[in-house]
Amino acid sequence: MKNADVIVIGGGMIGLSIAYWLTKKDKTVLVLEKGPTLAAGSSGAGDGHIYHNTKMPGYHTNLGFAGGEMYPAILEDLGDSCGFSEHCGSYLLCNDEKEYEIVENATKKMQEGGMDIRMLSGDELRRQEPYFSKKIYGASYAPSGGKLDPLKLVFAYARKVTERGGTIMCEAEVTGAIIENGAICGVKTQKGDFYADAIVDAAGSWSGFLGKTVGLYVPVKPRKGQIVVSEGCAPMLKGPVTTASFFCAKFHPEMMQMFRKMTKELNHGTAIEQTSSGTILIGATNEWADFDKRNTVEAIEWLVTEACRAIPALRNVHFIRSFSGFRPYTPDHLPMVGSTAHLKNYYFATGFEGGGVSLNPAIGRMMSEMICGEELTITNAPLAPDRLVKPYADATEEELKANLPLGIFTA
Repeated sequence: MKNADVIVIGGGMIGLSIAYWLTKKDKTVLVLEKGPTLAAGSSGAGDGHIYHNTKMPGYHTNLGFAGGEMYPAILEDLGDSCGFSEHCGSYLLCNDEKEYEIVENATKKMQEGGMDIRMLSGDELRRQEPYFSKKIYGASYAPSGGKLDPLKLVFAYARKVTERGGTIMCEAEVTGAIIENGAICGVKTQKGDFYADAIVDAAGSWSGFLGKTVGLYVPVKPRKGQIVVSEGCAPMLKGPVTTASFFCAKFHPEMMQMFRKMTKELNHGTAIEQTSSGTILIGATNEWADFDKRNTVEAIEWLVTEACRAIPALRNVHFIRSFSGFRPYTPDHLPMVGSTAHLKNYYFATGFEGGGVSLNPAIGRMMSEMICGEELTITNAPLAPDRLVKPYADATEEELKANLPLGIFTA
């Protein structure tokens, strides 16, 4: 007996956005979350940056821009602002001329694609945001960038899903798949077996485990990000900020060795956001740490030091707590969105690696269109899962080892 039209595995921002769009189209949805509450993964342990200038030009950036533009209508429908600051602008800070040159080249390509992204000199930057250090060489500026509270968004989505007849079940970890004639028709959980016409993997960093459960090799693994939080303080920043160091190293491999040495192998680009309550969030490291959520003194000291270098006034602010979460990483840094030829009726929406805040509105709509057999507003071709997914039995020893030390793909 069918329990729902669609089962969504994962109660984070992506999973709830998909459920929101599906129930909007009168589909019955069951959301299964392994944790004790919603947003138990990266959605509840990240910042709320809506960035339009921190990815390389092209499809991924355009998709994030589209998602950001969808927020006003979605939040109105949800009846909750979720701390949304529209068009407060976002900044990508350049420490020196080399970084500025790389960012400027990327910005020109974005501008050619019709995006409103601008380069600012150091002086122009400080005229807009006076608290920035004089050591900052310049920045790219996206006037359309914004911010919101991701935790509030998840629960606002959840309220609307349940209002429309959807069901959300926590502490319901998927432990097995029900497969008939090469098609998945249900899942086994701690709370029983559930059946649906379509199953969606929105499990984030846990998608590797889930993939193995359904017989698929899914190369997603967690990257830990540590974040520091201050007490409330006077306004310093209008929009969210990130440094360009990681952006440059990520897309210019010749710079990666220097970047790793500079960051003491923590591999992070510093991001700074002031929330609507006045607190300052500084993040985040980018560590291979299995599922170890413990914060480290070394990481916290480094984050605060780098933030103070960009905004010296932060030296007078008290930082009162820290936390960490996991970003779902894929080998090509792109999420997996869509169906797979290896298991009928099974869909992926995972591997967003920290981009969920910007991308979830567009991804939720895309997945609902796909499952409902509608024409896609935006193609998913660059994100097609089968560029990475394969039957588990076909994965090579090298591929399995590449995802260690997580133990996800070991027997």
